[in-house]
Amino acid sequence: MSEETRKNQILALLKQHKKLENTELCKTLFCSYPTLRRDIIALENEGTVKRYRGGIVLENAQNEIISTDFRKVSKPREKKYIAEIASTFIGVGMCIFMDSSSTVGALKEYIINIPNLVILTNGLHIAYELIQVCESTTKIFMMNGEVIKDAESVVGEWSDSFLDNFKIDLAFFSPTGMDIDGAYEANYAQAVFKKRMMSLADQNILLLDDTKFGKKFAYRIAKLEAYENILTNLEPAIEYLERAEEIDIEILY
Repeated sequence: MSEETRKNQILALLKQHKKLENTELCKTLFCSYPTLRRDIIALENEGTVKRYRGGIVLENAQNEIISTDFRKVSKPREKKYIAEIASTFIGVGMCIFMDSSSTVGALKEYIINIPNLVILTNGLHIAYELIQVCESTTKIFMMNGEVIKDAESVVGEWSDSFLDNFKIDLAFFSPTGMDIDGAYEANYAQAVFKKRMMSLADQNILLLDDTKFGKKFAYRIAKLEAYENILTNLEPAIEYLERAEEIDIEILY
């Protein structure tokens, strides 16, 4: 089987299953792992697939939500690094919002010993994990709305009377992508929800790893100037540093 034929079969299978394991692909295509690896790298360089440990997914399956299972295993060290920087902003007794992203979720291990926190989140997995490990003085509130299964997230209608009870000091967000014009989501409801939460916070902080720079999606959450800080794992390209200086945003890495 030629390389092009294998690559076309991989893409056809991905369109059906969204996510594929390398071991299954080797069996299906009757090829060795080194051969499969070369094909996958070629597809990734073409911008059509994205690798994770043990498998591949379609590159952002344009404007579809990437599952929590995939996000949890994608770039774990980078997410921990970014979360550790984010934790330095949090002090005793603060009220914070954490979105449902795995990058923001990595914050939990750095805040478990900070007392008297009030934490709002729309992440089902984040709320569950926080109640297992946080100080007894920490209060955790789950947002109301529609549950999105793949993202383990709650979005949609919320009660203004509920939100009026909180003064949010810090809000942490991780977008699906970002360019010099703003931060983006692949899902409309997520974008609207995050925009609303940004309007309630004193300080909005953007967390994203290096792979999300230069990625633009249909739904813009906000322009970059709406954020006070951008936290990432590597020094961004010069155009982002220049843009940040122009609009007075601090980038930490």
